[in-house]
Parts: sequence; structure tokens; C-alpha cells
Amino acid sequence: MSSDNGLFYSDNVTYSRAINHDYPGILQMAEPFYPDSVGTNHSNGFLNSRFTTDMLTTINHRMGLLVAKNKHNGIIGFLGLAPFSAASPSPVVGAMLNSLENAEYQHRPISESNPFIFGPVCVATAAKGMGVFKGLYQAMWNFLPKDQYRTGYAFVDQNNKHSLDAHTKGLGAKVVGEFDAKSSKFWIIAYARTDKADLR
Repeated sequence: MSSDNGLFYSDNVTYSRAINHDYPGILQMAEPFYPDSVGTNHSNGFLNSRFTTDMLTTINHRMGLLVAKNKHNGIIGFLGLAPFSAASPSPVVGAMLNSLENAEYQHRPISESNPFIFGPVCVATAAKGMGVFKGLYQAMWNFLPKDQYRTGYAFVDQNNKHSLDAHTKGLGAKVVGEFDAKSSKFWIIAYARTDKADLR
């Protein structure tokens, strides 16, 4: 495993920040994970919002959009990042931030934990078993300045058990709250940086 511009390469998978050329591959990879797509299997997790090139561009420009590529340079996973800000263009993120107002995590106000928002995250079915999910989060910690971002927060649809288990059982993220938005119920999870996260 070696670092590359703050990210890394592992097991024939390259992790990097997305460029404009990557957006069509991200959209194609995401398509099977939308609830209204033909053949969608919710047991493998799903994406709540259908993305467009403009949305991907906004995510990348606001903070970062990370991608995993196989040895053929094909997109096999992606992870979005966003600032912990009320200026979020997402109404679901806005509802999550409202529910976290004045909340604490690890006995400290969330505002003092150098917070940020992570997600969406998606891994191609063909990449199952390749460690891409954890690899994207390793890339996230390598990408984010250690002194500026310590704890990430994300929402998980309460019907998306696959995603909840992947984050809590796979990464050790903690459920810290819940909220309602757009006629759906969501868990809020927190994922804090550890010394082990800073592998280079």
C-alpha cells in the first residue's frame, strides 16, 4: 500500500479525487443502486438520490469526491465529502444538521469535533470482496487534513440495513441520532479519525 497525492493504491485499486472525466463512469456505476432502477436489490444497499453531472461537480468543488478505479481505470466505487455547513444544497443534509444542533459527541459539542459530512458512498457489485468500501474511507482520511477534520457525520436510510451494518460493524461508526426528512426516517452515524486511520 503506497500513498499517492494523499491517497493510495492497494490490491490493483487506485484511490484518487475525481476529475471531470470520471463523472460519466460514476453515474453509470451508480445506476443499479437507485430504488427505481430495474433489478435493484435493496439488500445490497441503495442510493437515496439520483445524481447528475452537475450534482457530482458541486460535491467535488465543495469539498471532495473520491473514486476507486480498477486496473483497467474503470470506476468501481465513489465517496462524497461535504463541509459541515447549513449552506448544504441537500434538504436531507439540512435536516440532519438541524437535528444535530446543540448535540454532543464523545462528551463534547459536535462543533468542537472538527466535523464534516461524508456520503454518499457506493461500491460496484463487481468489486465486492476487494476491500473497496474500507479503501475509500482510508482514502478519505488521507485526503482530509488531520488538523482540520476529525469526525465525519452521515445519514443512513433506516431501510438501508446493508449500509448501516457496513458502517457500524465494518468501520466502527456509531449511531448518534435519527431524524425524519422527505417522508423517510434516517439514522445519523459518526465516524471519528483514529491514529490507525492515518496510514500512508
